[in-house]
Amino acid sequence: MGRKRKTEQLQLVYPNCAGIDIGSRFHMVAINPEVCDEPVRRFGAFTDDLHAMARWLKGHGVDVVAMEATGVYWIPTYEVLDAAGFEVHLVNARACRQVAGRKSDVLDCQWIRQLMSYGLLRGAFRPAGSWCEVRAYARQRASLVRDQARSTQHMQKALTQMNLQLANVISNITGKTGMAILRAIITGERDGAVLARLRDPRIKASRETIARSLVGTWREEHLFALRQAVARYDFFETQIQACDRAIDATLAALADDAVTELPDLPAGRSGHRSNAEDKRLRTALIQAVGVDLAAVPTIGTDTALVVASELGNDLSRFPDGDHFCSWTTLAPPTRISGGKPIGGRHATPVNRVGEALKLAASNARHSNSFIGAAHRRRLQRMDKAVAIKATAHQLARLIYAMLTQGQPYVERGIEEFERRRQDQQRRTLERRARALGLILTEDPEKSAA
Repeated sequence: MGRKRKTEQLQLVYPNCAGIDIGSRFHMVAINPEVCDEPVRRFGAFTDDLHAMARWLKGHGVDVVAMEATGVYWIPTYEVLDAAGFEVHLVNARACRQVAGRKSDVLDCQWIRQLMSYGLLRGAFRPAGSWCEVRAYARQRASLVRDQARSTQHMQKALTQMNLQLANVISNITGKTGMAILRAIITGERDGAVLARLRDPRIKASRETIARSLVGTWREEHLFALRQAVARYDFFETQIQACDRAIDATLAALADDAVTELPDLPAGRSGHRSNAEDKRLRTALIQAVGVDLAAVPTIGTDTALVVASELGNDLSRFPDGDHFCSWTTLAPPTRISGGKPIGGRHATPVNRVGEALKLAASNARHSNSFIGAAHRRRLQRMDKAVAIKATAHQLARLIYAMLTQGQPYVERGIEEFERRRQDQQRRTLERRARALGLILTEDPEKSAA
């Protein structure tokens, strides 16, 4: 008989780990059965129960804890265990599905512990320290902006029901002119000529056109809906400003170095903020992160805030740019079987950084920059959605390089892109000429020109 071949076995990576099945009213916790006669225990969701869970885990030598990301129920447990000194891994629920036919809370926590003990689960990325606080404020602000946008739609609906065509005359009814006219209507003004006098000189539509658009039915039920929509809009504006103040205060606590004076941002990039507020936030982001993310074309201060709040200033979790782009869901998929890509749609997790970069990339076609030229070139040979994702991938690599190397963004310009494109075309023509046994020569007159 020949020599017995050694069989590969899974190696224990975290022998003293615990698995937690998160619930809304109680949590099931499993530890190594070799260190305890009762390896599975049930703990309530009250705060004192969470602290009792931490003491029980400490008493049995547990140092690593894995739990599913179940709604928002995991947040208190995560924060208590993290403050107690445990290495907590928040894992995707799809990565630890139970075997079919064996589904229960007890089996779930044991299965999570077993997978984690062999290193088969990966924890989700979570910014360190006070960046989680900035992220919470930024996410709350984004939610308020969405709610405020619905209030704007309700205002437009009320105007349409009264046949007031203001939204078809001016581009933004929540701007200076639009809000002044809406507030005058709420206070009782019905004369279109008087309302048109509130027109800002920057509005392209004439005063006569605005006056004609403000002749309507003025039914009381529609005016009532308009008053409530404007009140909701003002309320959300107050809430957004409160979030901005909280973000500024938290970023000020994270700031390290002084930053030189920055130029004013172009009009239209500030969103809900004035130019002065936008400049102050941009300066705070530079002081906290170390680089100016908003200097990248198509990335405004709002996008830079989303990126900084979701990532923080420490990207050591990602070994290289490929891993970072894969985390943002902007890298090409690797679904391959039999040497061929697997077609069809598949579940892709929503990544806030990736979505923000795709939104920024959608505006790149109007940018007079290297990135804008590259995006316009992609639009010529790709579908729009594919080109946007490719440009967002390019932005993600730039951001990773800036945050990891601490180098500022340097604009190369459209001329540099055209030079690279011509060089690539020349190399392609030379390769084709060699394949046909020909020699590619340049026109002396055009070369001199």
